[in-house]
Amino acid sequence: MNSIFRSAGPTRLVALPLLLCSLHSPALAEENADETIIVTGARTGDFGVKSGIPLERVPQSVQLLDEQELIDRGVRSVGDALRAVPSANVGGSRVSRYQSFSLKIRGFLADQMRNGIRQRYFEDIDASALSNVERIEILKGPSAVLFGQSAVGGLISVITKQPTDSFQASGALTGGSYDQKMASIDIGGPVSQTLGIRLTGEIERSGTFVDYQDMDRENVGLSLAWRPSEAISAHLVAEYLRRTTANNPGLPVVGTLVSNGVGTVPRGQFLGEPNFTDLVADGLLLQAWADIRMSDDWTLTPRFQVNQFNTSLDQIRLLAPVAGAPTKIQRNGRRGREDDAYYIGQVDVSGRFRTGGIEHKLLLGVEYSSENPTFRQSDIVPGGVPPIDSMNPVYAFTNSQPPLAFTFYSQGNVNGFAFYGQDQIALTENWSVVAGVRHSLFDYDNRRNGVRNADSISNTSWQLGTNYVLGGGFSLYGGYNSGFDLEPVVGSRSKDGTPFKPETSDQVEAGLRLVRENFRGSVSAFRIRRNNVATTDPNDPNYQVQEGQLRTQGVELEGEWTPLPGWWLQGGYAHIDGRITRNNTPGLQNAWMGDTPKNTATFSTRVTVGPVELRGGAYYVGERALVNGSRIILDDYLLFDLGAGARFGKVSIDAALTNLFDKTYYTANGGANFVYPGDPRMLSVRVGYRF
Repeated sequence: MNSIFRSAGPTRLVALPLLLCSLHSPALAEENADETIIVTGARTGDFGVKSGIPLERVPQSVQLLDEQELIDRGVRSVGDALRAVPSANVGGSRVSRYQSFSLKIRGFLADQMRNGIRQRYFEDIDASALSNVERIEILKGPSAVLFGQSAVGGLISVITKQPTDSFQASGALTGGSYDQKMASIDIGGPVSQTLGIRLTGEIERSGTFVDYQDMDRENVGLSLAWRPSEAISAHLVAEYLRRTTANNPGLPVVGTLVSNGVGTVPRGQFLGEPNFTDLVADGLLLQAWADIRMSDDWTLTPRFQVNQFNTSLDQIRLLAPVAGAPTKIQRNGRRGREDDAYYIGQVDVSGRFRTGGIEHKLLLGVEYSSENPTFRQSDIVPGGVPPIDSMNPVYAFTNSQPPLAFTFYSQGNVNGFAFYGQDQIALTENWSVVAGVRHSLFDYDNRRNGVRNADSISNTSWQLGTNYVLGGGFSLYGGYNSGFDLEPVVGSRSKDGTPFKPETSDQVEAGLRLVRENFRGSVSAFRIRRNNVATTDPNDPNYQVQEGQLRTQGVELEGEWTPLPGWWLQGGYAHIDGRITRNNTPGLQNAWMGDTPKNTATFSTRVTVGPVELRGGAYYVGERALVNGSRIILDDYLLFDLGAGARFGKVSIDAALTNLFDKTYYTANGGANFVYPGDPRMLSVRVGYRF
């Protein structure tokens, strides 16, 4: 049968060299041998599906993680996966409210894409929904030209599983610490000569290390690939996610980072109200795209996506301790209901042509997007929830709920239009240049309790990068990329009523890559700035002005090496200096950026001994300020992991022991009064069967 499902975009199924704790294990190498290409020491395919830039020529730092790597390490969330990225700070574990709020790369938040299309809200449903993930690509730094509004730190590009050329079916059961119970399936193959299908799913019913917090999850994914002719290939991806858990308020800073005079608050302590703690989120994602070959050199690609985010939440917030009683933590809270929808449509035209002996690979596109968020909130009345003793909690509402008062109902609508272009210019066989521009226009209309706030804003983003092949496996890369973000500014105005501009960002980076048969590595230097940050108006503290700026700069190196057959090593290190370079608040000028460690490092190894694969890894995060300019410091921590895998016929067994020495550590999540505990030592065992 012809390879009809690998012809375009995300239908390429490539298992790439791993950048975490181990390589593709023998258990799956044999299982997927008929549909997977194993690549050693090189990169194949294009970044993010949409860009058209070969991975080995992307003029920014990129790392890749694949499905088997997630299994090998016992990864439970997207944040866990990022422990392989030296410059990533993975933030809260999956017991936190929304993990995506704290995922950072190079000191700034990172956004997520799925099959080359930007996500809005959907990534907040369930950070543990990994059953439909084929691979994860990490692009470091802003890149708005092709991907639009995005966070400053970089992009987490998720490529989902696609139909394969031959029938495959597998299932797995996972069990582990804290009563973890999970089952997953993966079934698919050709339906006809032109149509393929793949169905994935996962269900989990687990406890967690936090009192009163369970984790109930379900997700299902359906992918179709249709190629009615040599000129057309079309794809449909549908996913549904649901997560039900407790709304964990975290732990107080006083008692964890700062002494309360009595003792350290246990990391499993729950300081909310067990009868007022629901956090339920669900949503649907639909994606469709087609590659229509108009000639040998030109392709038309329409794309469409709709995704939802629906959540109901009861939330207790931790505040400062009661004066003179450091173990008594003040609290307030709210009840909320959020329903969001995000629509995006794109039409791209891509092709090749030559001018004066120089080859161009051109991409031109237009995009329309629409966001429609709604939120209803009722706050706990002042004094409605009493302080709680962090060392010996006694809950106030075991048979009732706190008194609530309606606060607001908001409706939003943000319609966007953009046009963009990117040109890959092959100046010589060894020297290529990438140049791009994007102009975006947005109309927003927000209503809060009937009061309307509407306006229009715009942004222009730029890209200029280059890659030069030196020979012997060496290549130089570097460039300039910019980005923008509307979320912090939509609806905000200065004292005179002027609407805020989009927050903008830019990165300058230069690096050296080395790719050889048994080695791949890179070293880079970078500087990222976040501009138009709101700060207090020096003339009126009740208002803000966009005069702030944040900056990170540093160096990052990462690589993988196979010194001997059956022995693999990976490692990386990043040094980041994060500073508040402009701010109107006294004392914050040139202060340390919050939750930005100066030093992070990762190391992992894999050794094959007969039928068994032994795995090990370490992850280091240096000390960092709790929030911007804070004198409260989060301690550094070093985690060790162990694992093993083997296969017996159609059965595969993978075991992972994370946080081997049960290190207690804490992560920030944007609050000055609370932190989240990191995961303790946990064991998980996965048994898979290939039908």
